[in-house]
Amino acid sequence: MRQRHWPAPIALIALGLVSANAALAAGTFLYYQFRPLPWLSPWQDPQILTYGLLLLLAPIGMIVGLVAAMRGAPKWLIFVVEIASVPLIMVGFFASGAI
Repeated sequence: MRQRHWPAPIALIALGLVSANAALAAGTFLYYQFRPLPWLSPWQDPQILTYGLLLLLAPIGMIVGLVAAMRGAPKWLIFVVEIASVPLIMVGFFASGAI
């Protein structure tokens, strides 16, 4: 019979990091949709600069997810962590390219 147990703490940390990155992106989008700034060039716009920060933060979640995978975390959890990080890296990459 299969025994259920909680995922390892490192797997929950990876999920938390990726969730925090996604919340940062969503919060930034919502904040600047309801409080638009006058037009600024991309290297001065705080929204674009915050999105560019995802290029640095999203790989951290992916790396911690890989460490969790090596320690035996459930595959479904690692799949969610890695797949959720890909769009965040892409948003960060395109925002950094705009700067």
